[in-house]
Amino acid sequence: MPKPKKVDFVNKQSFLTGWFGRRKPLLAVEIADLYHNLQTNAIGKALITGFAQTAETEDARDYLKRGKEISNKHIKIFTSILTEEDIPVPRNWDEDVLDSTEAAFSDKLMMFHISLLSSSGIGNYGGAISTSTRRDLATHFSRLLTEIAQYTEDGANLQIKHGWMEQPPQSVDNNDLIK
Repeated sequence: MPKPKKVDFVNKQSFLTGWFGRRKPLLAVEIADLYHNLQTNAIGKALITGFAQTAETEDARDYLKRGKEISNKHIKIFTSILTEEDIPVPRNWDEDVLDSTEAAFSDKLMMFHISLLSSSGIGNYGGAISTSTRRDLATHFSRLLTEIAQYTEDGANLQIKHGWMEQPPQSVDNNDLIK
C-alpha cells in the first residue's frame, strides 16, 4: 500500500459500495481484517486437523472434521477476496500437521481449545464487521460468523453430552433466592 501523501476526505455516498457495480479498493483495515482472519483460520485448520487425527470418540472426530471443512470454506472466501484485489495471501499451515494418530491430549481438552478458538473467531468476525465499509465484506463476515456460532453451539452440546463442560461462574439469581 502506498503511504498517503495527504489527508483525503470521503465526499460521495458511493464510498460505501460493495454489493453491485464497481467496488472500491479495500481499505487498510479491511485488508488487515481479511489477512488476520485468513491466518487464524489457517492455523486453526492445522490444529483441528491434528486434533481430529487423534480424537478418541467418534462424535468428537466428526465434529473436528466439520470444523476443518468450515475453516477450508472461510479460507477460500478470504483468499478469493484478497486475490481479486491482487493482495498476497498468507501461507497455509497444512504441512506442519504431523502424521501421528496417537492422542497427546484428551478429547475434553481438545474440545475446550476448539471452543475457545471458535469463540475468538466470532469476536474477530464481529470486529471485522464493525470496520468494513464495503457491504459485501460485512455480509461475508456476518454470514460466516453465524456459521461459526452454530458450530460453537454444537461443540458445547457435545461437551455437555460427554460431561466435559464445567459450569462457569455466574451471577446470583436473586429471584431464585427470594423463593
